[in-house]
Amino acid sequence: MSVVKAILLVILFSITTTQVCANMFGFLNKQNFVLSPPIKGQLLDKGQPVANTKVVRLLTYGDEYKDETITDGNGFFNFKAKTIRTSKPSNMFDNESLHQHIYLENGTPDGVVLWYLIVSIHGDSETLKRLLSDLQCDIGKELKTYDIPIQEAPEHFFTIYGACEI
Repeated sequence: MSVVKAILLVILFSITTTQVCANMFGFLNKQNFVLSPPIKGQLLDKGQPVANTKVVRLLTYGDEYKDETITDGNGFFNFKAKTIRTSKPSNMFDNESLHQHIYLENGTPDGVVLWYLIVSIHGDSETLKRLLSDLQCDIGKELKTYDIPIQEAPEHFFTIYGACEI
């Protein structure tokens, strides 16, 4: 066998093996991943609507995705669904969780927390869709922590922290 053929065989084997390993471990298998369903809510202060206030949504799943909106005259706000293309869910070595953080900026690192959730399973959950479709967030009340059973897996729950009534 000539040296050229041997080199070509090594290169071909290397490329094929790399592709097989990448597919097997999920490195190249990109899919749609829902970071957040649509969000609709109302910002209140002791029951009174808070108008013209910036609400920030920060989604962290390896990278950060930040957007913001302004409350209307009755304190209502909304965000569109956020979906990305990623290979992370199919990568057997990736165990990152999705962080959902909705807040008001006030000069502190966390801001005024309206909603904070770490999602380790069921990112495209009907439970999350339902909860995020009608948020009532009162910044005049004490922040609370809720453990909400996940409809798709009742043995698990979402732990949600913030100013929104659940």
